[in-house]
Amino acid sequence: MTPRRKGNRRWKKQKQLNEGNDGEEVSADWAELPHVILQVIFEQLPLLDCISVSDVCKSWRGVFAQETSCWGSLGFPSLLVSGQKNRKMRTCISMIEKRAWEMELPEARGKYCWGSFQDWLILVSEIRCFSLDISLLNPFTKRKIDLPVTWNFYHKMVLSGIPSMQKFVCMLVHGQCGELAFWVPGAQSWHPYKLVDEPFEDAVFCNGSFYLLSKDYNIWQIDATTVLAAISGDDSSTVVPPSEIKRQFHEINMLQTHTNGGVLRYLVESCSNILLVCRFFSTKPTAALETENFEVHMLDIDQMSWKKVDNLGDRVLFLGKCCARSFSSRELGVNISNCIYFSNDHPSPWWNEWDSTHLIGLSSRLGLNNTDRKDWGVFTLDNGKNGNFCFRGNRDNWPPIWFTAPIWWYCRKFALN
Repeated sequence: MTPRRKGNRRWKKQKQLNEGNDGEEVSADWAELPHVILQVIFEQLPLLDCISVSDVCKSWRGVFAQETSCWGSLGFPSLLVSGQKNRKMRTCISMIEKRAWEMELPEARGKYCWGSFQDWLILVSEIRCFSLDISLLNPFTKRKIDLPVTWNFYHKMVLSGIPSMQKFVCMLVHGQCGELAFWVPGAQSWHPYKLVDEPFEDAVFCNGSFYLLSKDYNIWQIDATTVLAAISGDDSSTVVPPSEIKRQFHEINMLQTHTNGGVLRYLVESCSNILLVCRFFSTKPTAALETENFEVHMLDIDQMSWKKVDNLGDRVLFLGKCCARSFSSRELGVNISNCIYFSNDHPSPWWNEWDSTHLIGLSSRLGLNNTDRKDWGVFTLDNGKNGNFCFRGNRDNWPPIWFTAPIWWYCRKFALN
């Protein structure tokens, strides 16, 4: 149909509406729609649909900006690209909208991003041999918390809560043995805590406790309240007395079903449950960083076992070495449930970006083809049933870091402009 004929049809339709309204002209000014009605509409729509609807006009965008509090701490799962520590601008990617943007982070210049907790970044810089300077930065509010200097022996930091809270605990996990270190606001130093002699695969915080995963799938549970009390009460001693911290060992049964290659293990908190995600990869030298399959298990403390999960339902997992999180696809307003978004993690969990300069140019040195290799991928649990999944990771780059871009900031930057 030509534009002229389309215009004629619209004119005839408008004329019919006017005649049915006693000749009065019908207003099509959507900006005049009562704000109360808009508020009801926004409350019923998924997040992405709200952003699309709010783009109709400026007044609608203003109403939506006031309604962003309805989603609480929900935000957009995003990736912060690695290898940019000397840049003031950092490249970010929104996984939901496949949107890339540059975020100005002068506070992070000269620092590595080690991980995140919701919308807070964990930044690290090497200040001298075997020592690390760690800070927590909210790139959206620009609030920063400097932590004490520590040894370069740890491969992960886990937080018990948002750093803007008055009481929270930071826990460092040693890369080669079962040593931990704790810090709470007001403490002048890190407090080492020896648990066992073997390394932990991963750690997560859930329902008031830290959970640490051993290589044989057992769990150590540490009560965060007792850690906070032990350190806050006496900061004169750097070593935390074992008797002052409540801890518990759980020997968990695990039926292994995949033994042909290597495995990376991740712990994820999801709806107050602890999930174990096993990522299986090829161990052939020519197939470095080739992921073949994923399995998900849920911790059942009462039965002392890991229960295999075949369907995540409404949940979507965003998986990475230094941070992982679970989201509701319904709340996000996207049809991507029952899947895992994952970054290009290296099979050695104890490595950090500042220790991995040897990865640069690795493909050419080994004579391997790195063409079309990626920094992140998506796995649907249904894929595991037919065995045809294969993700080829970028051998030459350190993986990006997951973080959450808060709704209020995202709307101000994209939807409200």
